[in-house]
Amino acid sequence: MDEINPRDTLGYRCIMGVVAPATNTAVQAEMDGLRPGGASGGVVNAHARIANPEQRVAADADTLAVRAAMVSGLMGAVDTLAPCRPDHVILGVMVENFVGGGTAGAALIRNVAERLGCGVTDYSSAILAALDALFGRPVRIGLLTPFLPVGDAAARRLFEEAGHDVVRLIGLRAPSPASIGRMPLDRLRGALTELNTAEVEVIIQVGTGLPFAGVARAAEQEIGKPVLASNPVSYWRALRQFGIQDRMPQEGRLFTL
Repeated sequence: MDEINPRDTLGYRCIMGVVAPATNTAVQAEMDGLRPGGASGGVVNAHARIANPEQRVAADADTLAVRAAMVSGLMGAVDTLAPCRPDHVILGVMVENFVGGGTAGAALIRNVAERLGCGVTDYSSAILAALDALFGRPVRIGLLTPFLPVGDAAARRLFEEAGHDVVRLIGLRAPSPASIGRMPLDRLRGALTELNTAEVEVIIQVGTGLPFAGVARAAEQEIGKPVLASNPVSYWRALRQFGIQDRMPQEGRLFTL
């Protein structure tokens, strides 16, 4: 019998599990583009999909219904990753908009870690770690979300409870989960321009389904201040937590740290 490699042939540095809603098209596209060294760099993303409905979201109650459906499907999606034995897992959802954060959010992350026997990165802890790495102090934030007011409020709480100040907020009010990924790039650029006032020190985008990584990279070079898109932030944090320290300046200043 031929000898079998002790590590995955393509993912010899890391098999990165990534969990995202079925309606989300941005997580896979943006995170696959962030693998150090690309397809031959030794990091493989193993994707799992949460079964969630595509339905109209016109009020906060609709948002809560979509959230409940995703919560019920999360662990089933997580379990599909177990056979490939991931080294680390990224939750490609915002926990505050998933189970409300706090104790419930911590329990969810702990449950995923226990089921898969590996470390877990969630967006909420990742973005706070990114702000600490970039600034090391409370900052004034311009915040972009795809959400309705209930989602906006959860995102605001995440930062303000950590001591930061959300001085401007734009919620794009996407009318359904899948429509978040169909937001026109011109609209995203326009929102970013509105957020970029003199008082704002950093622009942050939440909502992993929003295709914002490319907009953020270009804007960061143009305006000279950090522009942090949700999927790159989560991927940066996951790499660093797993011990992969590659510097990738082409992906923005966060990836130089």
